[in-house]
Amino acid sequence: MLGKHLLYAQDDLSNVQYNKCLTSFDNSTNEDRESAAYQYDPDGPVKVIRVNFHYFLKDDGTGNFNETSDNYSNRPYNGYMYADDMVKWCNSHWNRNELLQHMPNPPVPALQKKIQLQLCGVFFHRNTSAYNEYVNCSFPPDSYLENCEIISSGEVLNIFITKDGTGGCYNGRINISTGYLNYKRYIDLNDIWLCSRVSSLVNHEIGHFLGLTWHTIQDCCGNMTSNCDGIDDTPTYGWLKNNGYNDPCCWNCSSGSNNLMDYCAGQIALSPMQIFRMHERIDGIKQSYRNCKYKTQSLNITGFTTNKAYIAKYITIPSTSNIVVGNNSALFINAEEVIISGALEVQSGSVLNIETATSCN
Repeated sequence: MLGKHLLYAQDDLSNVQYNKCLTSFDNSTNEDRESAAYQYDPDGPVKVIRVNFHYFLKDDGTGNFNETSDNYSNRPYNGYMYADDMVKWCNSHWNRNELLQHMPNPPVPALQKKIQLQLCGVFFHRNTSAYNEYVNCSFPPDSYLENCEIISSGEVLNIFITKDGTGGCYNGRINISTGYLNYKRYIDLNDIWLCSRVSSLVNHEIGHFLGLTWHTIQDCCGNMTSNCDGIDDTPTYGWLKNNGYNDPCCWNCSSGSNNLMDYCAGQIALSPMQIFRMHERIDGIKQSYRNCKYKTQSLNITGFTTNKAYIAKYITIPSTSNIVVGNNSALFINAEEVIISGALEVQSGSVLNIETATSCN
């Protein structure tokens, strides 16, 4: 099978309980500087990173998006749809670049970023204690995962949509506490920019994950003069102050920043060396997160009961299998080749998502 097959069936709005399922997180370190040996090819292919979306919910399935509802507006909109939309928003931003508002001397071009995201799984975690505790920059301990089937360790970046709050962290897990809050504001104010804003935060955290460890300007080093982010073609706070920028850290103003790695209203721009560093990570220590890299050569899917995400080079549903994706659950498959020999049924309200990608170097 080739291409993408994403099926939504929205008739049945019954509520069901799902198991907790989470891929283990990557804890590799980021170097401060790109390798002198690395050569980035600006004419090379777009590189696609796998992502999962996770929703913390209360025990009764309220407090966030769930499988059938947004738990707010009574629209026919749910967590699967939000994850799919958010990936589209993020990819739209990865497809754009702008000239740096704080242009270094000599000036640099706005290169294509050549990064995209692929939705690899959506999971819902019903646990009131975790819902209330794991916000901002905190994450559940591994004991929270004791009943979970750990799938594809180090192959998927996990994005958490938690309760109202602030902050986002990285290290293989990204926490976006403003996701649900901004969605509710979007409903109340009819301002779609609020959703776009969340995708900028997701991409900002992915920038951290891909080697842009430090913010470009806004929380720079104590003396505000050194090149704090370790990127040679982004300006320092001191350089900006000495060249007439009265407040380089201001929000959404003419002297502010438009860099993705600042705290700014228009987080979109990346310098060439920022792009090079991210691609070095994608081609190096983060390469297993690409949608065309497979740690597992072959995998058979013989049964299915709750939300699952499978990653392998060759995936088969054998002739003896009878897979029913029902009860508002979701089956995600990422493979180079998928062979369906057995029965596969997708019931109303459930999701089947098959992504294929040819192996890459």
